[in-house]
Amino acid sequence: MNDYKRQCGNCTKCCEGWLEGTIYGKKMYPGKPCHFKKHNGCSIYNDRPDEPCKSFNCEWLMEKEIPEWMKPEYSNVILSGKQKNGISFVLATEAGSDMRVEVLNWLLNFMIDKKVNLMYQVKGGWNWIGSPEFVDYMNNERNNNV
Repeated sequence: MNDYKRQCGNCTKCCEGWLEGTIYGKKMYPGKPCHFKKHNGCSIYNDRPDEPCKSFNCEWLMEKEIPEWMKPEYSNVILSGKQKNGISFVLATEAGSDMRVEVLNWLLNFMIDKKVNLMYQVKGGWNWIGSPEFVDYMNNERNNNV
């Protein structure tokens, strides 16, 4: 979206096991937090790897138009910038609870207004809205994985 940059502060949602990744050979995935996560930080912060740590694209950190209450530690939703098949989109992953109605409402309205492709999780299920190319690609991906 843009180059605005906030600070994580005490937020560690991206390390809590809602996302997938491998950090120095240690897997992280839904239900298994990062091996290097400490109470409200990272035990290897200064030596963390580029992938997935330094290169993680938290949209809340970078997009000033996303309100403070949408910070992952408050909203329980992680917004990350992604790309598939040359199509950019924002991925909204539930992080600790089902997505609340006010979060989903704000997210859908914001992404539609900004004309940003969105893949979002509600009660563990995946949905998407956006350009016809994005929707077609995601529908084909779903159909090929059935």
